[in-house]
Amino acid sequence: MKSSVLLTVCGVVQGVGFRPFAAGIAEEMGLSGYVRNKGGFVEILLSAGQRAVDDYIHRLCIEKPFGAEIQRIEKSFSEKWVSGGFSIIGSEPYEKTPVLPPDFSVCEDCLKEMRDPFNRRHGYPFISCTACGPRYSIMNRIPYDRENTVMNCFSLCRQCDTEYRRPTRRRHAQTIACHDCGPQLIWRQRKGEVLVREEALQKAIAVLKGGGVIAVKGIGGYQYVCSPYREDSVQKLRMLKGREKKPFAVMFPNISMIEKECVLSEREQALLESPAKPIVLLEKKKDDFVFGVCGESRFVGAFLPNTPLHVLLLEECGELIVTSANRSGEILCFTDEQMESEVSELLDGTLYHHREIVTPLDDSVLRVSDNHNKMIRRSRGYVPLPVLLPQTAKCDILAAGGDLKAVFCLVREDRAYLSQYFGDMETVSVQNTYQKTVSHMEQLFHISPKVIACDLHPSYYTVKLAEKKKLPLVRIQHHHAHIASVMAEHHMKGKVLGIAFDGTGYGADGTIWGGEILLCRNAEFQRVGHLKPISLVGGDQAAKKIHLSAYSYLYAAGLSSDEPAFAFAESALKNQVNTAQSSSMGRLFDAVSYLLRISSENGYEGQAAIALENEAYRAKENENVFDTLKFSVDENGVADSRVIIQQIVKALQKGVSAESIALGFHAAVADMIASFAVKYKNETDQIALSGGVFANELLCCLAEDKLKNLGFSVFFNEKVPCNDGGIALGQAYICSMMTDMI
Repeated sequence: MKSSVLLTVCGVVQGVGFRPFAAGIAEEMGLSGYVRNKGGFVEILLSAGQRAVDDYIHRLCIEKPFGAEIQRIEKSFSEKWVSGGFSIIGSEPYEKTPVLPPDFSVCEDCLKEMRDPFNRRHGYPFISCTACGPRYSIMNRIPYDRENTVMNCFSLCRQCDTEYRRPTRRRHAQTIACHDCGPQLIWRQRKGEVLVREEALQKAIAVLKGGGVIAVKGIGGYQYVCSPYREDSVQKLRMLKGREKKPFAVMFPNISMIEKECVLSEREQALLESPAKPIVLLEKKKDDFVFGVCGESRFVGAFLPNTPLHVLLLEECGELIVTSANRSGEILCFTDEQMESEVSELLDGTLYHHREIVTPLDDSVLRVSDNHNKMIRRSRGYVPLPVLLPQTAKCDILAAGGDLKAVFCLVREDRAYLSQYFGDMETVSVQNTYQKTVSHMEQLFHISPKVIACDLHPSYYTVKLAEKKKLPLVRIQHHHAHIASVMAEHHMKGKVLGIAFDGTGYGADGTIWGGEILLCRNAEFQRVGHLKPISLVGGDQAAKKIHLSAYSYLYAAGLSSDEPAFAFAESALKNQVNTAQSSSMGRLFDAVSYLLRISSENGYEGQAAIALENEAYRAKENENVFDTLKFSVDENGVADSRVIIQQIVKALQKGVSAESIALGFHAAVADMIASFAVKYKNETDQIALSGGVFANELLCCLAEDKLKNLGFSVFFNEKVPCNDGGIALGQAYICSMMTDMI
């Protein structure tokens, strides 16, 4: 009896045109059989000899379509024999956990068609094919077939149906659509004016050119859009967002326009042009935009259009600010009903359509630092691709993450599926979206957690939610999770010295940690060093009102200030009113920024530290070096920051410039890191650096240079953020090694 070969192709093989690609190769080779989606994988039956099968597999791997990623091909034999050609057949469910495609930016082939006046999709703002378009954001369930996406409500016209079934670029393209059968543009204004199709687009363009602020429905949610060249437009946008100072990202029509404004490396260009089309932080070359766009930042958050609609807008309007349509602290608006309720007098109109968004996704943000790609926010274009763990979990896991920059993680076997970025868990809208997305991802990936990993903080919403699920809990210390996220990414083995610096995290002793030196191995850690804790006044307010951190450090160092507010802080510190013990490196950066008169507040997270870094960069460029700042570290590994504060105050009294001291402070922190590494060199030569403080590029470079010169291997977060957006991966990594004990 003849037997066929059955191939199960694992990886990113759905939503990327893999079935028509597989069928095309088989037809070229004259093979019989079929291909189909099976759950989140692709199954191929080949009724052919072994040599032909081997050649076929080789071509699959070498010629794979854009966006596809083959992780492995499992081969077995089947008694089923097919003759008479090769076909694409209906999908079937499958028990294995899939790898699903993220949303892809519009491809060049589709753009050529959209710009071609003789093409039937000329000017169509939702053009897509097997290589591009929305995927994860429109998926209700698997397998990835049209009926399992929101495109199911758009019936194909005769021409699209023909393209879908025949060997064309859109063969089995689930998002196939055109002017006659797909989503259409709608323009709506407060006064009730409604326009559709080309009139809607032209009205939006006219409003933007006139200085208006509009809402545009993108792939992952609504966005506010306006010109970066008009101060009145930018200020109106800030009022809409409730966002006073945080820089806005700018979408550019093309790479050449970015090169005119920013310093651009080959690596940065590759990121900008990748299928994810993320925002990339680039150093400014000049300041053409109004001050309100980026303020005093050295960087521009630059990105390229990721949808055909954005391309059409930018080709007419030039560069545009494109930012999430939500009030700061609230969830991204992604339904038409939400957007209608958000409409205010500051908004000049809404450009939208009726293609539903199932999963809201902010734009991803990255930067390139010393030839490393570093993730700042992981969302559109990267979610839901898994991060592979170095070990296999014995049961399904939910890692709840934290309450700031919230991200959760689901684990099955060696795959960690991280959610999109939600923001801070302060508002009901964020909390509800978080919970709904947990349920959606569990259903989509067929994952049923048997254990939950969460933070130690008793007041975190994510912890309380985990407790309500009545499953076994693994409570993981915040900074241990930071270091474990680096270990998970890089599959680090043996002992690792972790440097975890951030603003705040609940310590194993119930105090606030944030300047931690941890010796880690597998699922265990030992706190071998830390910043000396001080009494920090003001509670959570200290993170925003940075003078409270400065006064706390002055008081701890035996110093004072002639500012009137200092007396109130001093009294509270003496009487231990509204104070907490803190070893936070983030608060120390804030204090130094305030003492140097560089910043007076954190209008957004990290603002004071960013300004301090900018000042230090100026000193570095001017070769203005002040190298006498130094932490004292005792035999117990306690680094005394009070000494640094005393040295800074003395330097200011001697007239040393703020920029020079800022650089000296960065160097002192890097020296302190190196001293701990040397102390534990007999234990390990592997150093992992994580936590929000390491978003500071200057500190990373200084520390890495010192450590490498001393013979250490240095590792940073790259696939997930170093801030709290990465701790869910660390929690998942630790928990996956403990599932035998649960």
